[in-house]
Amino acid sequence: MRLNKHIIISVSLFLLVIVGGSFVYHSIEGWSKIDSIYFTVVTVTTIGYGDLAPITDAGKIFTIFFSFVGVGMGLYFLSLIGSWAFKKHVVSKVTEIKSAVRQQEEVKSEIKKLVSKRNKR
Repeated sequence: MRLNKHIIISVSLFLLVIVGGSFVYHSIEGWSKIDSIYFTVVTVTTIGYGDLAPITDAGKIFTIFFSFVGVGMGLYFLSLIGSWAFKKHVVSKVTEIKSAVRQQEEVKSEIKKLVSKRNKR
């Protein structure tokens, strides 16, 4: 439950970073909204195609700081998703193992009953 809360917060903050970055690039660089979103996502995901780049000094300075924040948020988000997937997998395996152990215990119990019946004869 706690991990789900962190994922929701992380997704919200990540989207806020994308929207905020896009708004700033749209305002400072004068790019279209789609170009601003595109550049923001390419920057945050560290893809960096190089087809767009800030031209103004303000845009360049913003990109320096935005890259650290955006990449950090992206990595945090991915680590939470990884933790969630790993936890789900582990819980699934633990449940599977518990079920197998329960079945083995039932088989042991049946064998003991059969052996005790046979020994009584």
